[in-house]
Amino acid sequence: MHCRRLGVVVALDAEAQALHAGALRHDVVVEVNAQILLVVSGMGPERAMAAARTLLAAGVDGLVSWGTAGALQPERKPGDLLLPEVVFGASSQTWSVDLAWREILAQSLSLPAYAGGLLSVATPCGSAAAKSACLLDFPLAQGVDMESGAIAAVADAAGKPFVVIRSIVDPADQSLPDAATGSIDAYGGLQVLKLMRGLLRHPAVCVDLMRLGAQMQKALNTLRAVAPSLQAGRVA
Repeated sequence: MHCRRLGVVVALDAEAQALHAGALRHDVVVEVNAQILLVVSGMGPERAMAAARTLLAAGVDGLVSWGTAGALQPERKPGDLLLPEVVFGASSQTWSVDLAWREILAQSLSLPAYAGGLLSVATPCGSAAAKSACLLDFPLAQGVDMESGAIAAVADAAGKPFVVIRSIVDPADQSLPDAATGSIDAYGGLQVLKLMRGLLRHPAVCVDLMRLGAQMQKALNTLRAVAPSLQAGRVA
């Protein structure tokens, strides 16, 4: 497998900044370097699918799902790196990543990367109960996100290789507070008024938000550690 140019789909601004230090724009192609094009799509499968198609139209040879995920396996911790071998769709679809590409990436890293599967869902899976239910249905899944399945489907339909690079934010037994999930826009931007209203109703959530912020930083640090391998063209 050889890719001259990669297309990276990223949901959130913070995830994109772990790979690209320059200016970001949403829903349009951004050039990271001569080999990598990036689209910040916003959260969700529909947005990710549109971004993947935009990148293919721009002439990329392979697709990358880049960002963060929630853990499904109880042993996965914040900052753990997932390089799954397979992506599971919630409607029984299954897509295999390009295993040769995945292996080259894994061997280039100085940190451990966990294989297995990744579940991709259409709606947020932020509660411990929801994650537990997902694990029952998909026992080989290490984590869960909302974009990788859509990216995999676009790559498969176009006959293009793809890989998934995801870092864990929330453990399997942690439920995300509503004040966090309801106070950001599709690109991860903070909506201050919504956050303040949530904290006024539930001030104790502040502790949960601080913990979640620290976990997100661990996940982003992991992505920053992986970025040089991707930027250096570890694809063939």
